[in-house]
Amino acid sequence: PDSVVIGMVQERLAQPDCKNGFILDGFPRTIPQAAALEAQGVHIDAVLSLELPDAQIVRRMSGRRICPQCGATYHMEHQPPKDGVHCDSCGAAVERRADDAPEVVRNRLQVYHNETEALKAFYEARGLVRSIPGSLPVEETAACIRKALGL
Repeated sequence: PDSVVIGMVQERLAQPDCKNGFILDGFPRTIPQAAALEAQGVHIDAVLSLELPDAQIVRRMSGRRICPQCGATYHMEHQPPKDGVHCDSCGAAVERRADDAPEVVRNRLQVYHNETEALKAFYEARGLVRSIPGSLPVEETAACIRKALGL
C-alpha cells in the first residue's frame, strides 16, 4: 500500500547519505503517492521527463542482453557481444531478460500511460518538470540531464 511504500521512502531519505540530495527513480508512480510525499515534507527540486517515442523505447529495451554467468550487460545495436551471441568476458550465451521482451515492454508502457503519465501534469503545475530529449546519444542526454539539474 502507498502508506507503507511512502514510509519506507521517507525513512530512506532520512539517512545521512541523502542529506545533500537524492534521486528517486520510478517513485512516485501515482498522484496520491506524490501528494503524500509533499504532505510529509519531502521536497522535490526537479522532475526529469525523458521524452522518447514508445516505438523507440520498445526497440531499445528489447535490444538489451545480460550474461547470466557474470552479469555483463550488452545491447544488440549499441554494444553487442563481439560474436553477437556470447559474453566477451566469460563466454556464456547472453540472454534477454523476460521483462525486456517487446510485448512486455509495450504492456509496461501502457501501464505508464494509464497510471503514471498524469504525474507529469502534477509536477508541471509546480514548475518542476525538465524535459530531456531521450533520442540523443548517451553523452548528449547525460549533458542535458546535468544542465537540467544545474550540475
